[in-house]
Amino acid sequence: METQDIIALVIVYLIIGAALVLSLLAEKKGWNKDATRKIVHIGVGSFIWIWWAFTEYWIMLAFFAIPFEIILILAAIPGNPVSNSKLGELSSDKGHRWGLVFYVATIIIMVVCFNSSECIFGAHWMAATIGIVAMTRGDGFGSVIGKKYGKHKIIHGKSLEGTIGVFVATFISAMVMMMLYSFLFQNPPFGWFVNAQVVEFLPALGYAAVAGILAAVLEAVCNGDYDNLVMPSCIVAVLILLGL
Repeated sequence: METQDIIALVIVYLIIGAALVLSLLAEKKGWNKDATRKIVHIGVGSFIWIWWAFTEYWIMLAFFAIPFEIILILAAIPGNPVSNSKLGELSSDKGHRWGLVFYVATIIIMVVCFNSSECIFGAHWMAATIGIVAMTRGDGFGSVIGKKYGKHKIIHGKSLEGTIGVFVATFISAMVMMMLYSFLFQNPPFGWFVNAQVVEFLPALGYAAVAGILAAVLEAVCNGDYDNLVMPSCIVAVLILLGL
């Protein structure tokens, strides 16, 4: 493990801690549990801006994803100290007991399958990151927009406004991510960024649009916790088939 791995892990832990603290502060201010869950959902997803700095993919698995998944599984199973804590309360609210478990399971799948040439399906870093962007930013902000502005119901209680929000949030986040990382890979600060993949602007527009459409449709038709697993997996598969 190198110094940049340690720094990256510290940043990831700070991201998780900040998301949980903000969630608790929002709860104290009277926000409902669904809103505080989305703070965690969106906030923890910010790890994508640092995960490319790890020199070996197993480091993130061993010291971030797998321990976090174990904690969330315990939070989802009633009758233990973790499930009786605030995290357990957060996990079980609104019938989404396994939602965060699938959320982190998807991150593990992306790391194991797509993060480097040593992974099961090879190096498809950009595709994997866009899948996670759709799950975290797209689904998260789409839900917030739908709850606040949704008036036209379409399917499974989802609103047209929320579905459009999923598309817009996924599209914008995917474009920002691709352009930022393409720049950093060509001008790496401190030699941090191990995985190199550059996407030109016009192809990036196409990939972001496809991801946004898929995210919006899949989020609408997938009812319950499983969208955290189905949505990013399908998006990554399609993007890889398109050449990303």
